[in-house]
Amino acid sequence: MIIRKAHTFLIRILPLACSLFGFASCENKTNPIPRFPVYLDLDIPALYPHFVPDNGYQTLVFTQKRYENELIGYAGVLVWIGMDGRYYAADLCCPLCLDPKQPVSVDGIFAVCSTCGEQFDLSYGLATPVNGIARHPLRPFGTRLAGSILQIRN
Repeated sequence: MIIRKAHTFLIRILPLACSLFGFASCENKTNPIPRFPVYLDLDIPALYPHFVPDNGYQTLVFTQKRYENELIGYAGVLVWIGMDGRYYAADLCCPLCLDPKQPVSVDGIFAVCSTCGEQFDLSYGLATPVNGIARHPLRPFGTRLAGSILQIRN
Protein backbone atom coordinates (compact mmCIF):
# COMPACT_ATOMS: atom_id res chain seq x y z
CA MET A 1 0.00 0.00 0.00
CA ILE A 2 2.79 2.43 0.90
CA ILE A 3 4.66 1.56 -2.29
CA ARG A 4 1.52 2.16 -4.34
CA LYS A 5 1.01 5.61 -2.78
CA ALA A 6 4.65 6.53 -3.38
CA HIS A 7 4.35 5.35 -6.98
CA THR A 8 1.19 7.43 -7.52
CA PHE A 9 2.86 10.45 -5.89
CA LEU A 10 5.91 10.16 -8.18
CA ILE A 11 3.75 9.82 -11.29
CA ARG A 12 1.93 13.03 -10.41
CA ILE A 13 4.87 15.09 -9.15
CA LEU A 14 7.72 13.97 -11.42
CA PRO A 15 6.52 15.72 -14.62
CA LEU A 16 5.94 18.96 -12.69
CA ALA A 17 9.36 18.77 -11.04
CA CYS A 18 11.10 18.07 -14.35
CA SER A 19 9.41 21.01 -16.05
CA LEU A 20 10.35 23.36 -13.19
CA PHE A 21 13.99 22.24 -13.30
CA GLY A 22 13.93 22.59 -17.08
CA PHE A 23 12.78 26.20 -16.87
CA ALA A 24 15.33 27.02 -14.19
CA SER A 25 18.23 25.51 -16.11
CA CYS A 26 17.34 27.26 -19.40
CA GLU A 27 16.61 30.65 -17.90
CA ASN A 28 20.03 32.22 -18.50
CA LYS A 29 21.05 30.36 -21.65
CA THR A 30 18.94 32.28 -24.15
CA ASN A 31 20.68 35.36 -25.51
CA PRO A 32 18.30 38.34 -25.16
CA ILE A 33 19.63 40.14 -28.27
CA PRO A 34 16.97 39.77 -30.99
CA ARG A 35 18.02 37.36 -33.72
CA PHE A 36 18.15 39.46 -36.89
CA PRO A 37 19.55 38.03 -40.14
CA VAL A 38 23.18 38.55 -41.06
CA TYR A 39 24.58 38.23 -44.57
CA LEU A 40 27.95 39.87 -45.01
CA ASP A 41 30.78 38.93 -47.42
CA LEU A 42 34.16 40.60 -46.96
CA ASP A 43 36.78 40.40 -49.70
CA ILE A 44 39.77 40.51 -47.36
CA PRO A 45 42.68 41.07 -49.82
CA ALA A 46 40.81 43.59 -51.98
CA LEU A 47 39.07 45.71 -49.33
CA TYR A 48 40.79 44.95 -45.99
CA PRO A 49 44.40 43.88 -46.73
CA HIS A 50 45.50 44.68 -43.15
CA PHE A 51 42.81 42.36 -41.71
CA VAL A 52 44.79 39.12 -41.66
CA PRO A 53 45.44 36.62 -38.83
CA ASP A 54 49.10 37.69 -38.57
CA ASN A 55 47.86 41.05 -37.26
CA GLY A 56 46.05 39.96 -34.10
CA TYR A 57 43.37 42.06 -32.45
CA GLN A 58 42.26 43.70 -35.65
CA THR A 59 38.59 44.70 -35.76
CA LEU A 60 36.07 45.82 -38.35
CA VAL A 61 32.75 47.46 -37.46
CA PHE A 62 29.70 47.59 -39.74
CA THR A 63 26.79 49.75 -38.58
CA GLN A 64 25.48 50.49 -42.08
CA LYS A 65 24.94 48.29 -45.12
CA ARG A 66 27.58 48.70 -47.80
CA TYR A 67 25.48 46.98 -50.48
CA GLU A 68 21.74 46.49 -50.94
CA ASN A 69 21.81 42.71 -50.35
CA GLU A 70 23.72 42.88 -47.04
CA LEU A 71 22.06 42.19 -43.71
CA ILE A 72 23.84 43.43 -40.60
CA GLY A 73 21.95 41.99 -37.64
CA TYR A 74 20.21 43.99 -34.92
CA ALA A 75 22.72 46.77 -34.15
CA GLY A 76 25.46 46.03 -36.65
CA VAL A 77 28.32 43.57 -36.97
CA LEU A 78 31.65 43.47 -35.17
CA VAL A 79 34.31 41.31 -36.85
CA TRP A 80 37.63 40.56 -35.16
CA ILE A 81 40.64 38.28 -35.11
CA GLY A 82 41.07 36.39 -31.83
CA MET A 83 44.27 35.35 -30.09
CA ASP A 84 44.08 32.05 -31.94
CA GLY A 85 44.25 33.82 -35.33
CA ARG A 86 40.66 32.93 -36.24
CA TYR A 87 37.97 35.28 -37.51
CA TYR A 88 34.98 35.94 -35.25
CA ALA A 89 31.84 38.06 -35.55
CA ALA A 90 29.06 39.22 -33.24
CA ASP A 91 26.19 41.67 -33.06
CA LEU A 92 27.10 45.13 -31.79
CA CYS A 93 24.12 45.23 -29.43
CA CYS A 94 24.82 45.05 -25.68
CA PRO A 95 22.81 42.09 -24.25
CA LEU A 96 22.00 44.11 -21.13
CA CYS A 97 20.91 47.44 -22.64
CA LEU A 98 19.38 46.00 -25.85
CA ASP A 99 19.55 49.37 -27.59
CA PRO A 100 20.36 49.03 -31.31
CA LYS A 101 20.97 52.79 -31.53
CA GLN A 102 23.81 52.56 -28.96
CA PRO A 103 26.13 49.85 -30.33
CA VAL A 104 29.18 48.75 -28.38
CA SER A 105 32.50 50.29 -29.42
CA VAL A 106 35.93 48.68 -29.56
CA ASP A 107 38.67 49.61 -27.12
CA GLY A 108 41.71 47.35 -27.56
CA ILE A 109 40.68 43.74 -26.91
CA PHE A 110 37.32 44.79 -25.46
CA ALA A 111 33.96 45.76 -26.89
CA VAL A 112 32.54 48.37 -24.51
CA CYS A 113 28.95 49.47 -23.95
CA SER A 114 28.79 53.25 -23.48
CA THR A 115 25.44 52.97 -21.67
CA CYS A 116 26.08 50.39 -18.92
CA GLY A 117 29.89 50.24 -19.05
CA GLU A 118 30.11 46.48 -19.55
CA GLN A 119 33.21 45.23 -21.33
CA PHE A 120 33.22 42.14 -23.53
CA ASP A 121 36.51 40.27 -23.92
CA LEU A 122 37.31 39.62 -27.58
CA SER A 123 40.63 37.83 -27.08
CA TYR A 124 39.28 34.27 -27.28
CA GLY A 125 36.44 34.85 -29.73
CA LEU A 126 33.57 34.50 -27.25
CA ALA A 127 32.87 38.20 -26.50
CA THR A 128 32.12 37.34 -22.87
CA PRO A 129 31.26 40.02 -20.30
CA VAL A 130 34.05 40.77 -17.82
CA ASN A 131 32.52 43.18 -15.31
CA GLY A 132 29.65 40.94 -14.24
CA ILE A 133 26.97 43.46 -15.20
CA ALA A 134 25.72 41.60 -18.29
CA ARG A 135 24.88 37.92 -18.04
CA HIS A 136 25.28 37.09 -21.73
CA PRO A 137 27.98 37.52 -24.36
CA LEU A 138 27.46 39.47 -27.54
CA ARG A 139 25.31 37.44 -29.96
CA PRO A 140 27.79 35.46 -32.09
CA PHE A 141 27.61 34.98 -35.85
CA GLY A 142 29.20 32.22 -37.88
CA THR A 143 32.30 33.00 -39.92
CA ARG A 144 33.74 31.01 -42.80
CA LEU A 145 36.70 31.78 -45.01
CA ALA A 146 35.87 30.74 -48.58
CA GLY A 147 39.00 31.49 -50.57
CA SER A 148 39.66 35.17 -49.92
CA ILE A 149 36.05 35.95 -48.93
CA LEU A 150 35.11 36.01 -45.25
CA GLN A 151 31.45 35.00 -45.03
CA ILE A 152 29.48 36.06 -41.96
CA ARG A 153 26.08 34.47 -41.34
CA ASN A 154 23.70 33.51 -38.58
